[in-house]
Amino acid sequence: MAAGLLISSASASMIWPFLMIYVSEKLDLSLSAASTLITINAATGLIASFAAGSVADKLGRKPVMVISLAVNGIGYLLMSQAHSYMGCALLMLLMGASNPLYLVGADAMLANMVGPEKRTNAFAIIRMVNNAGIAIGPAAGGFLAARSYTYAFLGAAVGSLPTACCSSSAPARR
Repeated sequence: MAAGLLISSASASMIWPFLMIYVSEKLDLSLSAASTLITINAATGLIASFAAGSVADKLGRKPVMVISLAVNGIGYLLMSQAHSYMGCALLMLLMGASNPLYLVGADAMLANMVGPEKRTNAFAIIRMVNNAGIAIGPAAGGFLAARSYTYAFLGAAVGSLPTACCSSSAPARR
């Protein structure tokens, strides 16, 4: 679970520092107009987080985690090909709605797997792994974006999609 979270958070953070620059250049928008895409993503994520627990309870923790990773991976692939503000906005809306699913599913799964006496340590480790991924992702993304933004988007997708595929085939443990 920690390895999956490291890969997921590194790939998700790979493109974020460069997204506004990419969109403003590709769509010939001002940075303030491009930043509305980040706002759309964040607002959708906030709203979706209220329903994420119910969705995870209804569908199961593992399926929502896999769906979230797959949606984000596909979203990054499509974002590299989006040619309009509306296309980017729809992708940011979709990805913003799927992001909370992974986090809620992972937290619930961890709470189910670890006994109460070790839960604090387990959540601390998961938090450190997530932070490590967020530190690694932009460095790798910058290296890729310096060559081509498409490479950075592909790198983000390559981190999410295989993790989703591996997670979907791994047996669920309690």
